Amino acid sequence: MRNQHRGGRYYIIWLCIFMFIATIAIGQEAREHLRRGLVYARQGMIDNAIEEYKKALELDPNLALAHTNLGAAYDIKGLRDEAIKEHKMALSIDPNLALAHTHLGLSYEYQGMLQEAIEAHKKAIELRPDLELAHNNLGVAYAKKGLTEEAIKEFNTASSLSPEYYDPHVNLGSVYETKGLYDEAIACYKKALEINPDMIMVHNSLGLIYSKKGMFKEGMEQLKKGIEIRPNVALTYTNLGMVYYVQGKLDEAIAEHQKALEQNPKFALAHNNLALTYAAKGLLKEAIAEFKRAIELNPRLPMVHYNLGLAYSKDGSLTEAIEQYRKELNIAPQNADAHLNLAVAAYLQGNYNLAWIHARRAENLQHPKAAQIIDILKKVSQEPPS
Repeated sequence: MRNQHRGGRYYIIWLCIFMFIATIAIGQEAREHLRRGLVYARQGMIDNAIEEYKKALELDPNLALAHTNLGAAYDIKGLRDEAIKEHKMALSIDPNLALAHTHLGLSYEYQGMLQEAIEAHKKAIELRPDLELAHNNLGVAYAKKGLTEEAIKEFNTASSLSPEYYDPHVNLGSVYETKGLYDEAIACYKKALEINPDMIMVHNSLGLIYSKKGMFKEGMEQLKKGIEIRPNVALTYTNLGMVYYVQGKLDEAIAEHQKALEQNPKFALAHNNLALTYAAKGLLKEAIAEFKRAIELNPRLPMVHYNLGLAYSKDGSLTEAIEQYRKELNIAPQNADAHLNLAVAAYLQGNYNLAWIHARRAENLQHPKAAQIIDILKKVSQEPPS
């Protein structure tokens, strides 16, 4: 009888050992899927990453890191609600997982919930003050709220915590560029490229900043480097085209915009930029066609309606020009140039009341040429009562 109890006890012990070993094996397999998911994510293979994270969670539903990484992958796919759900699931399992807090902050940021994003990033930093990703993410959220000094501080902290982390240098450069501090922006972008020379968007940013400073040779060099690294990026070609455009090299500009459209025929900005160049050459029919194509692709592209209005004005199509200026002002009511040009077109049509309205609005927006059209209107018409 005693031996039977002992045999049963041995069986239970061995069963527990077996289950323990099996649990370890399952955990190891789950973490292997998690590791594979991270590799896929770094390579930009997001669908494969999602598949691996899901396999990890099938084996271990309480693997918090897999939940938040799955959420980050969902965010890249634009699946915002699913992303937030996964980050919150991760935090319900492990409330102290700093990475999940900052990932949740990014999800909030993508939805325009900047204050919630800031609080989430701050929580991550509270849990892990050395988490450079959270400092960088907090800086981005601050920058979007217009808190530039706070943003600069966080980007500097992130870069000091991890000297090989290039994102803070890029983001800091962007803040300086927005503030018009071009020399400081150039220094930051150059630092980022020392760490990772293959960042196409940084070459683009540098190219445009150099051009704004009148350093066209340096600007073109940066854009051409970008093309060497990745010859299929339409944005780089059209940016190079605009550098040629501002130098008056219109044929070269047209060639670059056309190369951009070879890479992406539906790239609205390239159609707009090509149209600007056609207009500068006096090819108004071609310019109007390209502006229309840009509007078809993106009717809210900044300045595209205004640009089309200018082309119609030059072509003598004043009714169409006024229509486009009005569309521009529906999007950007503070566009003083649109008000002024609408006033001029209305005057030329003999619609003096409309001309007065927009001439005064241009004046209120301190357009330097508003007084000229107002003086002209005074000679032909009384200002209507407001």
